[in-house]
Amino acid sequence: MRRMIGYGLLAISCIAWILLPSIPFLPLTTETKITWGSGVFIFAEITWWLAIPLLGKEVIAYWQRFSAWIKGLYRQAKR
Repeated sequence: MRRMIGYGLLAISCIAWILLPSIPFLPLTTETKITWGSGVFIFAEITWWLAIPLLGKEVIAYWQRFSAWIKGLYRQAKR
């Protein structure tokens, strides 16, 4: 149950982050765009930081694999 809630919050956060850059192109007033952009940003951050403690071990393992992959790419590019 913990993992399902964690992944659900993480997915919602990612969707909010994907939608955030589209807000300036909506046919709204500037004040409304600022309000919506701020709200979506805060919502994305809150859902992200709620998901991380729920996924603890899984997230740490993912970031370690991702970091090793990036380091490998950097070493190859350096040659």
